[in-house]
Amino acid sequence: MGRRRTPELYRAPFPLYALRVDPSAGLLIAAGGGGAAKTGIKNGVHFLQLEQINGRLSASLLHSHDTETRATMNLALAGNILAAGQDAHCQLLRFQIHQQKGKNKAEKAGSKEQGPRQRKGAAPAEKKSGAETHQEGVEFSVENLHEVQTDFSRDPLQKVVCFNHDNTLLATGGTDGCVRVWKVPTLEKVLEFKAHEGEIEDLALGPDGKVRR
Repeated sequence: MGRRRTPELYRAPFPLYALRVDPSAGLLIAAGGGGAAKTGIKNGVHFLQLEQINGRLSASLLHSHDTETRATMNLALAGNILAAGQDAHCQLLRFQIHQQKGKNKAEKAGSKEQGPRQRKGAAPAEKKSGAETHQEGVEFSVENLHEVQTDFSRDPLQKVVCFNHDNTLLATGGTDGCVRVWKVPTLEKVLEFKAHEGEIEDLALGPDGKVRR
């Protein structure tokens, strides 16, 4: 008898490059895409709600955020702020979730008379381009805060991003071998130094303020 196949938790509609979990909110954040190539593969960040249903972990799509021509290659999470590495840039995003208050009976009756019923499990797309919330009763918004170029090599690419212990700073590294430290949320640069000649694959900001790579 063959091996039992593990059930899929989630299948992204694009190549996945970065995942982050927010245990306090029960959120899984998945990002990736096809990049700038005109292949028809979208670039996006998906926000999924994690739940235990009948003893099994389930993930349902709450919101999809379109990142246009840039695939998100790396992510860092600080509360409701995401730092997304996209090509040679770092994009700061802030997301908010609100449970909508239930409509009263009169409103519900009026909505039935005024038009066709909405498909269960889907909500109308937000007015912002490429943004869509997928669950009724949930108001989900994603705001672009700031963006900055973080890598300046001949073929620039940010490969890693991380926040410090109190989320007031973030550090980036990439193909030019330089570590750069930025204020949150303004992305004002406070430090830059050449770490080594090769690419920076990983780094961390310790509680003592020291950079570990």
